Amino acid sequence: MARHPHFDDRGTLEWYTRWDDALAAARQGGKLVFIDFGRELCSQCRSLVQAVVPSPGIAPLLEQHFVGLASDADEPEQEIIELISEHLADGMMLPFVMFTDAEGKYLAGSHGAVNPNTFRSTLEQLVAR
Repeated sequence: MARHPHFDDRGTLEWYTRWDDALAAARQGGKLVFIDFGRELCSQCRSLVQAVVPSPGIAPLLEQHFVGLASDADEPEQEIIELISEHLADGMMLPFVMFTDAEGKYLAGSHGAVNPNTFRSTLEQLVAR
């Protein structure tokens, strides 16, 4: 299982670092894609992966329904830049959190510090759709 390239999520998700690989895994597993767009020196990015992702109310939802894409803000892929430009252009703070279906269609997203309750609510809404 691939780990997040910067932070320890306590084994919650298998993380991909390339857009195409994450989409292929999502298609194969019938899952959605959770995109963490951040950088190693970002404290809010660290908090998302180390505290929010593995929390008891969130980890099971992620494990069952999502694959993780750790997208490095210092070396972004064009597809991620396009998602941000189209859907979160007003965003100013890392991390950018986005969700897509297995074909790469944007479903939801946010930027800045992640509130665990809001994050869980978003996951629940995406899973129920």
